[in-house]
Amino acid sequence: MNVDIINRTIDAMCSEIKDQGSSALDWKLLTEDELLYEAALCIFGSQMQFELAVATADRLRDCGLLLSKHLADMPDYEPQILDALSQPLSLAGKDGAVRWVRPRFKNRLSSLLATTVLDIYGKGHSLRKLLIAAEGAKDARKALMLSVWGFGPKQASLFLRRVGYCADLAVLDIHVLDYLHLTRGLRVAPNRLGRLSCYEEIEDTFREIASRFGHSLGCVDLATWLTMRVAKREAYL
Repeated sequence: MNVDIINRTIDAMCSEIKDQGSSALDWKLLTEDELLYEAALCIFGSQMQFELAVATADRLRDCGLLLSKHLADMPDYEPQILDALSQPLSLAGKDGAVRWVRPRFKNRLSSLLATTVLDIYGKGHSLRKLLIAAEGAKDARKALMLSVWGFGPKQASLFLRRVGYCADLAVLDIHVLDYLHLTRGLRVAPNRLGRLSCYEEIEDTFREIASRFGHSLGCVDLATWLTMRVAKREAYL
């Protein structure tokens, strides 16, 4: 699949994403528990495939471990997370077959989530208050990186997109980086993107690309992720 086909597919995906825009979340209407669920999902998503991250966050929600009002006072919260993550999760494949998977790095993930909950709710803060206090998307991203353990620029940007806070930040995961390499010859080691200054430099490059599509940065970013993910999975690249 050449660059022209990739770009035409991205453009078509942008139109579909815009058409579905009415179904997007609005962070102002979400409960604190729903915001915490999204934060947990983004923490997990940095360590595993997206589908498994969703299943993992769903498991914790079903176990009552994402109820923000009660967690900071729960003395055995982290062990309960660890126990929940130690049980296999069911994932449906493309052929409909179910496979059972145990999340990797469950000790680290349990620690990240438990520490986040203690730092935020144990001090009388909330994710909602953080978003309200932020002076724009980049300020919100910085505040999330300081408050949510396991959040780098990519995870914080993904959270802000998923909750409908903004559409002007990029989620520079491996699929988007592969697109930048394919179209611009850029090679960026993923570990460099943990530094916000480096992340924003690459983000600005992608923002310039997005402007040529005539859609928001977030829309083009998501369309690129979807397009490249399918292209690589189906061995078109």
